Amino acid sequence: MAWIIVDIGERDWSKLAYQFGHELSHVTSNNWQADAKPAPPCQWLKEAMVEAFSPRGLGLFAKSWKTDLPFAGDNAFGDAIAGYREDIIIRYSRLADSQGLARDSAAWFSDNRSAVRPSQSLTILAQYHQAPDSVEALGAFNCWPERTAVPAGQYLQRWKASCAELRASTQRRSADWPRRRHHHHRRSPEGGGCTFRNDAQQVR
Repeated sequence: MAWIIVDIGERDWSKLAYQFGHELSHVTSNNWQADAKPAPPCQWLKEAMVEAFSPRGLGLFAKSWKTDLPFAGDNAFGDAIAGYREDIIIRYSRLADSQGLARDSAAWFSDNRSAVRPSQSLTILAQYHQAPDSVEALGAFNCWPERTAVPAGQYLQRWKASCAELRASTQRRSADWPRRRHHHHRRSPEGGGCTFRNDAQQVR
């Protein structure tokens, strides 16, 4: 069983959604077990994937607050949630611009790998929006003993193999990273060697 602990003020719904989403993505990507220790060289990739999960959730939260509001007459607060999300994206965008991501992504990646998480998460966030079902690939993360302690090429190959095993995502060329790519979804059946959730269905 995974426990998610957050630190927020009273009725701070935006911060709650952000923190809960971040920690939930750690659970979803199999990073809550006792042996899930941070390790280079691919810890940054896992963190970038996780970091993108919260703004994605905030966007969904803002929309649902306005259409399925938990408190009568308070649907306008959906705009405040959207504003909170936008502030996060602006901070990440400014960081990416200051690091030169838009000018030369390959050089940026080489120079900023150790601090890649917030700025690269914008690319991943865009992927989540373009192909919403691609978020299922998080469930295939780190399903091998070395976890993030393998070179990037091997890490992506193992992730693709894990996706194929769980049918969480189709295979793609690891050579395209960190350029944006498109996911195509296939629903997960019963089977596979790593915990993965698809709606109310749990696959092991």
